[in-house]
Amino acid sequence: MTTREAGINVVREMMGDQAAAKLSASADSNTFGAAIAGYAVDQVFADIWTRPGLDRRSRSLVSMSVMIAMRQPHEFAIHMGTGLNNGLTLKEIEEVLIQALPYVGYPAIATALTAAAEVIKDRGLDADKKYAGHRGLL
Repeated sequence: MTTREAGINVVREMMGDQAAAKLSASADSNTFGAAIAGYAVDQVFADIWTRPGLDRRSRSLVSMSVMIAMRQPHEFAIHMGTGLNNGLTLKEIEEVLIQALPYVGYPAIATALTAAAEVIKDRGLDADKKYAGHRGLL
């Protein structure tokens, strides 16, 4: 198995067939950005996500924490979905937000909460059907 195939398999396992096909096509397209997609597949997924020492759940927690600190709501949502696929619970993800709060501040957490609410809604994970999601903190 090539490094590229190994990376695409990791993407498929964590994010599903559609994400794997999209990233594979992008990496193999020979268009603008294809090399970057290739590095993501080969280095991030085939190499880093498969290293010993941390399981995928733990790697998801780290990745979400970094996205919170960088105020990257789109990437946070992707990694939250991946974390759920890797076995994280909503309670554990909420604890990541709480743990990050004193280090990154309320504005960064509010941004992540808004992204999290979309993931929760999209996956039908609302415990209370009257829950309308967060709009940040206010």
